Amino acid sequence: MSDEIKTVLFTGIPVLQDVVLILLFIRGMTVKRKRKEERQARLVSLSPMLLWVGAIGGGLLSVPLTLSGRQDPEPALIVFEAGVLGCIAMMLAYCNETVTYDRATFTVSDLFGRKRTWDYGEITGLSRRGGDVVLRCGRRRIRLDAMAAGIEQFLKYADEGYFRRRNKYIPLIPRRTDPMKGNLDTPWLYLFIYLFMFAGGVVFILLSAGTIRPPDGRVPADAAVIRTPFESWEKTGKHDGTLALRAAGYDKPFTLSWLSGYAVPVPDPDALCSGEEYVLTVRELKQEYDIRGLSTHDGQPLITAYDRNAAYRRSQLPAVIFLLIFAFVEMAFAVFGILVGRHPEKYPARFRGMFYRDTAWLKDFSRSGKEKRNAASPGRDRPRTDTGRDRRR
Repeated sequence: MSDEIKTVLFTGIPVLQDVVLILLFIRGMTVKRKRKEERQARLVSLSPMLLWVGAIGGGLLSVPLTLSGRQDPEPALIVFEAGVLGCIAMMLAYCNETVTYDRATFTVSDLFGRKRTWDYGEITGLSRRGGDVVLRCGRRRIRLDAMAAGIEQFLKYADEGYFRRRNKYIPLIPRRTDPMKGNLDTPWLYLFIYLFMFAGGVVFILLSAGTIRPPDGRVPADAAVIRTPFESWEKTGKHDGTLALRAAGYDKPFTLSWLSGYAVPVPDPDALCSGEEYVLTVRELKQEYDIRGLSTHDGQPLITAYDRNAAYRRSQLPAVIFLLIFAFVEMAFAVFGILVGRHPEKYPARFRGMFYRDTAWLKDFSRSGKEKRNAASPGRDRPRTDTGRDRRR
């Protein structure tokens, strides 16, 4: 990948994202003020909480992306990038995802502001998933998030409009296969969360595998060989100890990192700056030349690529062990979360409480671990509309 492309990817895009976050926040505040002033009665819109979470979260996550300017981004920065994109999506959703309606039609605006108008007679079914509502218009699914305001008022208009067109109320779509066997209010959401956690544990293990494997003497394909004497040096605490060496004719320092992990003696910095020429195998980074091998002018090795790679692995070992422990605990938590959701009667109440709140259950398991339907809400797992069909009865 050329330096120009790297500059665009790792410098230009973060700056562009900062601009997008600022513009979306300004637009979101304008939309919020307009909705408050007009007090539109026939509007379904998302909670302003999405705007605030997106703005604050995106602002915090974008700081390391903008300041790093790395041409070889670490995995953590990739996670930050995904978080920023998620925050941008939340702000877009608040600004654009709306439903406006009247007695004859309703207009749906999606994430990118694209609008489509439907007649109430085109609705083919309705279902509820927890607090979310899904309207079907043929093959098209219109999802009304639980965080949106004005859902019930819209459903009343929709049900009455459908009745005027079809002389019946919107048919209810029965719940499909339930991965949690009807025990939880939002089963697919919990399943997704635990599968996501399990996948995260697998990713952590794969990231750790590269560090715990035996070291070798490989150097990067873009490594270069430089012959130069050194003039001065300094040590920093970066990367578990880093020696930065300065040489005439080079704006960036030559760095020897992971000093705490070397099994061989690290050359004395004063001796390195005595005027003798050295042969270096380096990888050029944005702010430094990373030393991968160091030899005297006559070819006697002082630090080999194997020594450097081994030092890196030794320095990372404590963090890798912690990461592996965390990954296995996370994976075990995800597995038990799914098992408890599917077979809650097999586990004590305290253990169930580690994975789900009491309000998440559709059934009562409080007596001897046996399932019992909650008498206080006998129809809780049945989707319904709170509309004119009740008046018809």
